[in-house]
Amino acid sequence: MKTVFSPLHAGHSGQMELVTSAIVPGFEKPSRAEFIKARVESEKLGPIIGPVEHDLAAAKRVHDAHYI
Repeated sequence: MKTVFSPLHAGHSGQMELVTSAIVPGFEKPSRAEFIKARVESEKLGPIIGPVEHDLAAAKRVHDAHYI
């Protein structure tokens, strides 16, 4: 399994989420990305790679133009 990881994941820091009609603390925290990365490494689940920018060619093949 390939895992895509970037230091930019640390920017995911939602304050709250709505779960079954209740406001709860946000699940996405910088520590969560680091925890997942560490677990992928400790369990040897596969390579951790950086993000790569892609054009929209594949998306345009499967989605209507107004969706993109």
